[in-house]
Order: sequence, then structure tokens, then C-alpha cells
Amino acid sequence: MGKLAIRLLRKHPLFNFASDELQAISDASSKEAAASSKQWIIGTWSDCELHLSANAYNSAALKPDDWPWRKEAGNSQENGADTYPEDAYVILRGEDVIVLAGRSERAALYAVYAYCKEEFQIEWTYPGEGAVHVSRPAYCQGGDPVCATQADMSIVQTPSMRRRGFVYENLRDEPYLLAVIDWLAKNRINELFMTFMLWDELGSALAPELVKRGITLTLGGHSMKFFMPELMEIRQLDYSDLSWQPGVIASVVQYCGEVPSLTRISLWPEDAAIADNEAEKKRFLSGYIRFTERIKEALSTAGIEIAVEHIAYNAGLSWDMLELLDGVEASADSDILFAYWGRDYSQPWSSAESRTEDARAGRALERWVEAAAEKNRNICVFEYYSDHFMLSSLFPGLSERIYNDLALFRQLGIDSVTNLVVPCSDTGTEYSWKWAQGYNSYLFARCAWGDSAEAALEDYWQYAPASERDFLRAAVDRVGRRLARLTRYNFPLFPARVVDVKKLTAPVMEASDICAELKELDTEVQTILAHSRRSECIGLEPFMMYFSHLGATIEELSEDWADKGERG
Repeated sequence: MGKLAIRLLRKHPLFNFASDELQAISDASSKEAAASSKQWIIGTWSDCELHLSANAYNSAALKPDDWPWRKEAGNSQENGADTYPEDAYVILRGEDVIVLAGRSERAALYAVYAYCKEEFQIEWTYPGEGAVHVSRPAYCQGGDPVCATQADMSIVQTPSMRRRGFVYENLRDEPYLLAVIDWLAKNRINELFMTFMLWDELGSALAPELVKRGITLTLGGHSMKFFMPELMEIRQLDYSDLSWQPGVIASVVQYCGEVPSLTRISLWPEDAAIADNEAEKKRFLSGYIRFTERIKEALSTAGIEIAVEHIAYNAGLSWDMLELLDGVEASADSDILFAYWGRDYSQPWSSAESRTEDARAGRALERWVEAAAEKNRNICVFEYYSDHFMLSSLFPGLSERIYNDLALFRQLGIDSVTNLVVPCSDTGTEYSWKWAQGYNSYLFARCAWGDSAEAALEDYWQYAPASERDFLRAAVDRVGRRLARLTRYNFPLFPARVVDVKKLTAPVMEASDICAELKELDTEVQTILAHSRRSECIGLEPFMMYFSHLGATIEELSEDWADKGERG
């Protein structure tokens, strides 16, 4: 494959990386190299305005205001680019030139990847795996930036979610996380979120890969033990006690001043419920929010301008840590991360079928949205679509739920969302949790950008053998809907889940319902396995491993729950 004629409009490490990626993906493609007279131009929109004329990519003479980001924003606006989010980009095709430009340097890299997806008809579906070839009709159904006509190519592409993050709290797997970072950029995710402990262990290896892709870093999570080793003996901190806070805040500021790509601190309380008394309920959240404000103040004093957010999270099912209670003032300085644990993933946040708890959480979210607007703060929803603790080793595909959720968030005015990835540690080699959660992760990435559900699903399922795609897609949907119903028991069984039946000692009133759910699942999964065993297709192996694991797990749980029901 010949060397492409690539022109960088400005010296920048991210442009250098984008150029290398364009060349490498072109080399790896089976497609013949383009004519040597073709030139690829990489830069930001401001670079284009400074170094190119608007007709650089088109034989027709165009005025400067005909740059797409100016034209679509309205020619009367002097700085039309300012109306777009920083990750917006364009792909402009001329007779002998292709301009790959973004509002920011990172967005220019997105333009390169988007161009490669269309030009070579590929998708990067799973971290660490090669690109999957997809058909142009499937890829173009979603209104993606890479459809067939030049007119489509000239449209400014913008994400539906400004902040699009993946959270890895406890995954000490450097090779996999390096593959993840590569996958994040290729799928237009702009944030990696880790605990301080995990970053301290792996950050030196991960940092250069984040920098070259422009991916931002958030540090925090349940990381107070990193700064307070003595907390090992404490169930929950008293945030109204100011004696320990100056030392911890000073340590946070010192550490953060040395971390590249860090744009946000999201430091949470311990994962435990607060004391069950009215005074503590109001005092805790107010004290914790004020603690995050002190971190922000200290960072600013040190000349470190990064965002700080506090979490609203029902740790230990404590509603008083999730809801904005009367008398608790929302912050004017700290942003909000809303994390509701224990929802029923078979239902929307709020519908006629929603559980009481889910409807209550939906109202809490709406109140936080209102408070964020009043205080001019950002709010982000923390979701668990790839969490093997929340969803357990009976892991469901959640395509419908993911797309419906993010549509709801957009309706509420929320433009930030993160997805938690938690490993499944107790299944040995008979189950690949990384592969299983990849389905939800891929769809989340596509949805957070704004691609249609059908386009993303069509693209994903070209990962499967052609003769089995329709069957497998229907099977994953049917089983996913049934598996999602098991999450409704996370609340009544807490801290156990359906898979933890052997840990339960007290009678469980839901035992008969759980048995019925498992029986229906077993029938469905065994039918799928029987069909798959008759197939001789190459490429079925990961799907067979997934369904075989489900079948064995359901069979064992069915026996244990039947016994539990009889004893109960």
C-alpha cells in the first residue's frame, strides 16, 4: 500500500497521531490505494480558515462563509464554529482533496476515524479485536457522518452527549485497558474515568495513550482510602468534621497537579449507607457537597483549573444520599453525578409498569436537573450497562434500554453520561465477561454520539456469521429482555442478587417468582443452544460460550432457588 499524501495544517501531537492512524488503517485495508494526486488535509476548523480557502476541496468558487460550520450556523455569525460542541467535525470531499477537520484537535481525529469507517466499510466493535467489515447500507441507515453523497459528507457532525465516558474502577489489566483506550477513541468516546488507586498503579502506561488521542481523564470514585489509609477501619466518613479535610485536600491537589489529561475530579464517599437518623441525613449530603467545593477552591488557588463534581448515589440503598432533600442546598461550584443503583433494567425510568423505587429515582433525577440548571452546573448520569455486579453473570443485552434511556436524558436536558464497566470475577475460563459486556458498551458509544439504534445494531450484528445473524440478534434480544427482569430483585435481595442464592439465609418471598423467571429463561436458552449446535458456521464461538454459560448458570440457580422456595 502506498504512502498517502497527508497534509497537516499545523504542528500538533494529536494531528501527528491522526495522520499515522489514517496511514495505518489504509495500509491494513484490502482496498487499493487512492490515486497519488489525492491529498488528505487534517486540522481544526480554525486551521482551515487560516490556511485554506473555502474552495480548497471543491472546484466551484466559494466564499469564506461557505465553510459548513459557518454556513449551517448562519452567515451573519462571525464565529459560527462557537455554536458547536468541541467534538463536532466535518468530512469535506473535493475532486482531488479530502479535508478531515474538527472544531478541536480531538474532533479532527474523529473525522479521520469516521472517514476510514466509510471509505473502508469497517467498525471497531470490540477492544483488542480487528476491525469488522460492514456493508455501506447498514452503516448509512443511522444518519452517521459517512453516508453516500457529498452533500451528506459536508454536514457538520455533532454528538448528542457532550460528555461520553467509560468508568473502570477496579480492573488491573494493563494490556486490556490499553486496547480499551484505542477502542474509546475509535468509537468517539471522550472520557476515561478511574479510581486514584488504579491510576496510581497503571497511569504511567495509560497516560501517553490518552494524550495522543485527546481523551480526557476523570479520577475519583471510591478513592478516599487512597488519601486516608486510616479509613480502612471506618465505615463512612463524617463530612461535617473539618479536622481531617485540609490534609486530604492538600494531598488531592498535590497529586492532581502531576497528572496529564486530568480534567475532572469525582471523589465519592464510601460505598456504605449513612446513619438512619434525620439529623445525619441532611448533615451528610450538605457536608459532603461542601467538601467537594473546598477541593475546587484549593485547586483554583493552586492554579489548577479542572472540574470537580459530587455524586448523588444511594449507597447501601440509602435514599438520603441520592435525593436532594428539602433544606439541602445544591452546589454553585461542584457539578453533579447522578448514580442510581438497583433499578429494574427491564423497564424505563418512569412508566406505568415502573417499580415504586424506580419512579422515586426518576423524580430525584428530575429535581437534580432543576437544581443544576438553577446553579448553572453540569449534571451527568452514571449508568451500569456494563457492570457485572449490578447485572451479574446472567448478563443481559440492553439495546432497547440504552437507547430509550439516553433519549430520555436528552429530553431532560442532560448532555453527559458515563457507563460503568465492572468485571465478572467468579466464572473462570468458561465465560468471557469482556466479550459479553462489549455488546452494551458498543451500543452505548454509538447512542451517546446520536447514531440511530437500527444503524448501530445492523453494524454490530455484522460481527456475527452472515447465515446466523438474524437468529442470533433475535435470540440476544429475547434473552436480554428476560435477563433484564432479574435486576428487579436487586433491591429486595440487597446486598445479594439472584445469583447469590447460596448466601441467603432468611426466607425470600420472591423465591417462586424467581423460579418461574429462571424456568422461562432455561427453555429459551436451551432452544438457542440446540440450534447453534447444529450450525457449522465459523465465528459462532463467542456466542456459544455466552449462551452455554447462561445455560449452565441458570440450571444450577434453578435447583438452588427451588430448594430455597421449599425451605422458605
